[in-house]
Amino acid sequence: MANRPLSQKFLIGVLVTAGLYLVVIGAQRFYEHYRVKQIALEFVDALETGNESQIRALLTPEKADLAKKLNQKSHDDPLPLECRVLDVKMTSSTAQVRVQIQKNGYAIKPDIHLVKSQTGVWKVSDITQAKVDPLWYDQEDELARKKLTEEGVPPAEVQGRVLAKELARSLNTTVEDSSSDQVDP
Repeated sequence: MANRPLSQKFLIGVLVTAGLYLVVIGAQRFYEHYRVKQIALEFVDALETGNESQIRALLTPEKADLAKKLNQKSHDDPLPLECRVLDVKMTSSTAQVRVQIQKNGYAIKPDIHLVKSQTGVWKVSDITQAKVDPLWYDQEDELARKKLTEEGVPPAEVQGRVLAKELARSLNTTVEDSSSDQVDP
């Protein structure tokens, strides 16, 4: 019995079906990517406006209690945040969205982590890399220098106090004012 080649109609049908399947998968992936970006931007917007119920709705159930802590009352500031998505990394059930948030000349680039629930809804599970812009620290240090200089503090001590604050920041601690602990020789 000789092998017969597949009929053209069957081959075309298989190719069309495979093509449609790939288009549907691609469209679904595109929609998931779009939805993850939108949820991250909605979360930043809710933080900016101080909308506690919206923050709670976008967080995972385990993290929903953080909504009160994340309500920063930054909505009192008339200048709006500028937020844009820098990068999106996705797996089937997790996503990481890196955003850049700018306000008053300062910028931070936090990573917003999302997880997909059993029902297919994306929720914010964690925020990492939300560090203060080093420019803000530089300006705060300069203001501290000016204030200490105006108070008549010697230049060497001004430099020491500012360096102590920088070191404390890098060690995630605080510096106590040691001016009352000075000992006369």
